Amino acid sequence: MADARRRFFLPAASKPAHRQLKEAARQLLRSYLPTAIITGRADVILDKEGGEIESLAIVDYKTSTDPEASADYALQLAVYTDAGRREGLNVRAAYVHDLKAADRDPVDVSPEAIAASEQIVEDAVRGLRARDFRPRPGDPCRRCDVRRLCQWAPAV
Repeated sequence: MADARRRFFLPAASKPAHRQLKEAARQLLRSYLPTAIITGRADVILDKEGGEIESLAIVDYKTSTDPEASADYALQLAVYTDAGRREGLNVRAAYVHDLKAADRDPVDVSPEAIAASEQIVEDAVRGLRARDFRPRPGDPCRRCDVRRLCQWAPAV
């Protein structure tokens, strides 16, 4: 936030307008940056989902899909959907497109699925901020990025 205060630049604004806009920007940043920044980029956003104008679908391409990673794919697309909706976009659907199989599978982007994905992300961020790196051997190990380095991960 300190960097934003220093770099806030509106040369044509009067002092009262500058103060008001700066405060509005500060509030906007607070609403977007409560605990972490999560980045990502949708591969494709299609319009006219279901034949409706201004109705969007997000598609993420995979060179081949792994059935064990389907929950990860769903979480990724739920996060993208949530971000789009928070920006005011009408994201109605999301799909994982397996390029090898030439197959496109829908992902649940219902309000319940989005709320569940938000909880997963919030829990992960909370654990990272608390530096909670306790081993949790089992199913998550198969999808973990650092499993080859972890002494607690089962043999791969």
